[in-house]
Amino acid sequence: MLKNQHYKSGMQALARASAATLIVCACLGPLPAQEPAAPDPTALVRTADASYLRGDYEAARQSLAAAWDLLQQTPPENPARYDVLKRLASVRAAAGDLTDAGKYLQLAIDWRKSALGPDDPKIADDLLVSVALLRGAKQFDRAFALFPNIIATHARAYGFDSPPVADDYSRMAQILIDQKQPGDAAAALDVALGVRTRLAGPLDVSLIPILDRQGEIQIALRDYEKAEATYRHALAIRETLYGKDDADLIATLDGLAFSCFSENKFDLAEPIYKRLLALWIQSAGNGHPMIAITLDKISAFYVAWRKFGRAKESADRANVVRASFLANGLAAEASEQVAEENTGAAKALYQRVIKVLDPPDPMYEKLRADTALILQKMDELTPPRPQPKKPSAAGKKPGAGL
Repeated sequence: MLKNQHYKSGMQALARASAATLIVCACLGPLPAQEPAAPDPTALVRTADASYLRGDYEAARQSLAAAWDLLQQTPPENPARYDVLKRLASVRAAAGDLTDAGKYLQLAIDWRKSALGPDDPKIADDLLVSVALLRGAKQFDRAFALFPNIIATHARAYGFDSPPVADDYSRMAQILIDQKQPGDAAAALDVALGVRTRLAGPLDVSLIPILDRQGEIQIALRDYEKAEATYRHALAIRETLYGKDDADLIATLDGLAFSCFSENKFDLAEPIYKRLLALWIQSAGNGHPMIAITLDKISAFYVAWRKFGRAKESADRANVVRASFLANGLAAEASEQVAEENTGAAKALYQRVIKVLDPPDPMYEKLRADTALILQKMDELTPPRPQPKKPSAAGKKPGAGL
């Protein structure tokens, strides 16, 4: 009984308190609506990054543009300005608008110059990005014009004999190639090669990309003697790194063989071509199209050497490889048609396989036999077509046989 009284008293007190609260709230009126939080550049950048990773470049641009509008109300030296401008340049480049990307990048460069001084070494890194954008837009003259400033900045910061300067000359050579100036490109690569050699010695792995490009240019210039020396240098480094049987040697052996061939050094070129073919077979298998292409090169080499029998042997072997590759593709397509129950299409494809594999060759003997067996079974399963009935003699009309 006492407990019930306490319970009733408590509930009545709670009701009175609730009523008082309602009265107070009614007097005060409705609470003011909560205002949305002000936009935050950092949050907008995070949103832009998420859109960028999804490939939604337009949404990323809009978020970054909003962040840039807000950041323009902050002190000019705010580093977030530079960060957003660089991101805008990247997003516009990804979207394919290289002109817009270049404008944002230039604003970022201007910020660095103003906030950190014109000798800031990172300005050169941004200029290299500008070179890439200009090259993508095929504005090669403007791209090339940036290199003196880039090289001078890197040389002041790291010294002339430094990896950044070597890389600058390599990139400059690429622009010169784009401008169809292979001689000047070769000279720029010579500088890059000299810097890298003085830094790390003649067998350093960093020389390989320079040597590869130099060899290509020397062949284009028909300076085959220099090309031979360049490819031998690259081959020595690659063999030191990977051994003598690695597929990474293929491009170097190809360049070296062609250089010796072009110098009429046939005795030197022949074993290199054989080694090249063996590496292709080892890495890709007998039926790969590159085997046929390599055999074509060897055939042309033997023709120039007037070894016509060997030339024909190589050409015939190349044709066998091509036939095998095509036949395997046709057989795979025929199998798909069988799976889809398109018997007529499948049979036509198998018949093409037989034609392609003519004349027979040991390389594709099994494929030819298997295909012939499949066609035989398909014929056995196909019901014979009904023959048209000949009219009987009794049914002929008078004069029908005249």
